[in-house]
Amino acid sequence: MLTAHPVTKKSKHFQQFVSLYKSAFPVAEQAPIWLILRRAKKDYIKFDAYYDKEIFAGFTYTVTHKNVTFVLYIAVEATHRSKGYGSQIINRIKEAYPNNRIILYIEAEDESAENNQQRKKRKQFYIKSGFSSAGINLKMMGVVYEMMTWNGQCTAEEFSAVNKKFFGSVLYAFLKPKLL
Repeated sequence: MLTAHPVTKKSKHFQQFVSLYKSAFPVAEQAPIWLILRRAKKDYIKFDAYYDKEIFAGFTYTVTHKNVTFVLYIAVEATHRSKGYGSQIINRIKEAYPNNRIILYIEAEDESAENNQQRKKRKQFYIKSGFSSAGINLKMMGVVYEMMTWNGQCTAEEFSAVNKKFFGSVLYAFLKPKLL
């Protein structure tokens, strides 16, 4: 059973978190570490590392606005994938927000993408975990994403509201995702 602990710069496995963060997400999807840590001090943001005893398994970064929780980041340590940790982490998020709609976005399937098999596998993982497509695609920083939801659908307006809450008005205006 995994345990969750808040991530701070003083966390025991902080360097492992940084390494996983940098390897799990393309540079275009990475917010600066200092911004992630700073925003995590807000009461509507939860930044947790997950452990199996002393083993660092992965982390999540969630933003909640009203009854919508957005999973901005979720990653499992590469050496521990396919051991059920991803499913356990998803279940921990569902337990933490049982009455919320949980949303996340994944790279949309694209036959011309080098990592299309990975994209398909990722989507199947979330479907197996109870998520479904919201029917909303968005383009941000040149990448097309598909929104997935659990516990009910989410509108484009609700998605925008939770993003504005995390990024703030100025940064959101700069990054503003284009809904397709």
